Amino acid sequence: MDWLTANKLSLNISKTKYMLITNKHASTESFAINVDSNRIERTSTYKYLGVIVDQQLTWKEHCKWLCCTSSKYVSVIYKVKHYVNNQALRMLYHSCINSRVQYGIIAWGIAATFHLKPLSVVLNRAMRCLITDKLLTNKVTNIYKMQKILQLKDIYNLEVSKFMYKYTTSQLPAMFNNYFKLITDVHSYNTRQIETRQFALPKARLNSGAKMIKYSAVEIWSKIPTEIKNETCLALFLAEYKKYVLLSY
Repeated sequence: MDWLTANKLSLNISKTKYMLITNKHASTESFAINVDSNRIERTSTYKYLGVIVDQQLTWKEHCKWLCCTSSKYVSVIYKVKHYVNNQALRMLYHSCINSRVQYGIIAWGIAATFHLKPLSVVLNRAMRCLITDKLLTNKVTNIYKMQKILQLKDIYNLEVSKFMYKYTTSQLPAMFNNYFKLITDVHSYNTRQIETRQFALPKARLNSGAKMIKYSAVEIWSKIPTEIKNETCLALFLAEYKKYVLLSY
């Protein structure tokens, strides 16, 4: 409140909420925040900049919202598929579904598999709506490859790889400087990873720790071929990485 007063600002109590980020074992029922005798409303989820954050960072609610929203657009694509060509259907998919899935996935993409699975099913349904050849619908990966569209897990890997490319080329904000450590900073053994300037994999005690960007990014980056990592610009890197992933389908 002192900061607000000093900057000649006022707080709208009726529009103010707070959320405690905590684990499921902690008891916070008695916790409360009061401002001038007015109690601030507590919430367990909050939509911030288009991403629904929950107090346990499970991303369950965001996955459910994405699943519901994407399902509506799958219905739209299905209804118009016989009246427009494939290029128009792809434009619908990318503008209405893929753009929403890709947004913020570097944060919510670490959600548990059982939260992500329903969304993957919806995206598979969308893929089947993009084609009219029933012979190809038995194997959905063939459709992804034919349409040159990435599956959910690979969209996440692409965004993480994009983050790592920007890190290695010093395109990230200064707060990420020295965020990762090269293997040469950890030990001096003459290994293959040293020659390719690989990053050291940090230790993770729990499965949740292994999902964090500081761990998963290093793991994903280590699997990318060196010639793709050495691309001269981000656009070329993303194009070559996408080709590399699609070849595995």
